[in-house]
Amino acid sequence: MKSALAGTLERARSTFATVSLGQKVVIGLLLIGLLLGGFFFYSWITTPTQAPLFSNLASTDASAIVDELNAEGVAYTLADGGGTIMVGQDQVYDLRLAMSGKGLPAGQDTGYALLDTQGITTSEFQQQVTYQRALEGELSKTLEALDGVNQAVVHVALPKDEVFVTEQAKPTASVLLDLAAGTALSGEQIQAVTNLVSSSIQDMEPDQVTVTDSTGQVLSAAGTGVSTAAGDARSQVEKDYETRLKDNAQAILDRVVGPGHAVVSVRADVDLDTRASTSETYTYNNGTPPLSSSKTTEQYAGSGTPVGGVLGPENTADALGNAGGSDSSYNKESSTDNNAVDKTTSTVEAAPGSLKRLTVSVVMDDAVAGNLNQQQVTDLVGNAVGLDVARGDGITVAAMPFDTTASDQAAAEMEAARAAESSTQMWSMIRTGGIAAGIALIILLVWLRSRRREEVDEDYEPLELSDEMLAELDRLRIQSTREESVIDTRQQELEATERQRVRGEISAMVSERPDEVAAMLRGWLTESRS
Repeated sequence: MKSALAGTLERARSTFATVSLGQKVVIGLLLIGLLLGGFFFYSWITTPTQAPLFSNLASTDASAIVDELNAEGVAYTLADGGGTIMVGQDQVYDLRLAMSGKGLPAGQDTGYALLDTQGITTSEFQQQVTYQRALEGELSKTLEALDGVNQAVVHVALPKDEVFVTEQAKPTASVLLDLAAGTALSGEQIQAVTNLVSSSIQDMEPDQVTVTDSTGQVLSAAGTGVSTAAGDARSQVEKDYETRLKDNAQAILDRVVGPGHAVVSVRADVDLDTRASTSETYTYNNGTPPLSSSKTTEQYAGSGTPVGGVLGPENTADALGNAGGSDSSYNKESSTDNNAVDKTTSTVEAAPGSLKRLTVSVVMDDAVAGNLNQQQVTDLVGNAVGLDVARGDGITVAAMPFDTTASDQAAAEMEAARAAESSTQMWSMIRTGGIAAGIALIILLVWLRSRRREEVDEDYEPLELSDEMLAELDRLRIQSTREESVIDTRQQELEATERQRVRGEISAMVSERPDEVAAMLRGWLTESRS
């Protein structure tokens, strides 16, 4: 057994001695790569999966938790700039319970939790201030739930209730938002913040909320309404309207002059104001009986002057008793009818979005639009966008030469990129085919060589090795393993010793396994001939 092991080691040593220096370097690099790959794979397998222990931590809480983890010897990783602490997934719940038992993360009592600490001796002023702080804390936590908002600070100014005041002051609020990097709030989001704050406070209007970001930029100013949101909404409405009209006109021009040979620009002035009007109309229908009717009659008959007339001596009674006038009489009649009248009250609210004015500009490429009738083009585009001259709309159609430098350059770049991609794919296929052919060739050569060796093994005959053959075999073996050309006396002695040892091993091998030795010699002879 020991001789067989020694023979195997000797053959391996002899084979490695025949390998060239470059092959030794490649084998060494492969071994190093295998060792490194195994090391990293083992590290990856044995590394525990991490999960967040706490997220969005304040700096003080993060520092305290890290100190506790270091004291307990727990491995951790900081993420999100120190706001998140990552630990092993199997330790998350145990560590959370342990940290909670130590009061971590501490945080601060905000929101309506402040109302739980009031005593019976709290004054009215303290109650009002505590309520205001609780309201601000709840609003801050609500706003921090929005995407992109790291921290929110809300200050509320609540007016004091007065009994003998005709006009009560309105509450106001200011909001400071610390946004995440690269985050910008749109007009709709700003309006959502103002509506959220104003709806949470009694008698507060949305235009009484001031919103500012951490850079000092005013997103919404109090007293001016939600200007940013309103401007964005107006711009979006106008943009959608203009895009729809532009697409209608562009579709017609693309069919007439071809794609890329005409450009349409539409400018729409949209009225987004809301108006309401109320009118009352009274009508009377003939033949309708009155609701109520009254008639008054007054009659008088007698001598003398009736009451009234001009004061004078001729109308004054004399001493003889004359009345100063003749007999007289009068008859007076009056009537009053209350007729039924129809009353109509109309309230009209105009919805925002009406179009004030529309302007359209059309530019066509002179190379293809020279023979077109511009009046026909004007009529077609005007009908496509719903042009109304009486409203003050205007349209301009012009034919000019287009600058195609950018498009030509883009087309050339696309063609070059397409050619480069095709060339890359072709060379990739060639490389893949070459590698596959090389591998197939190597497999074929190995298969043929194994077949040849199998034939040699099948046709071998037992050989009788004499001392001269053993000596010659020993000499050839030693010469094949020797790389130095200059041999000194000491080297010769070493070689003689080595020869003697090898001869003994060969003799033992021949006596123990003559068939294998014969096959090996036949293989060597076949290789030397080839």
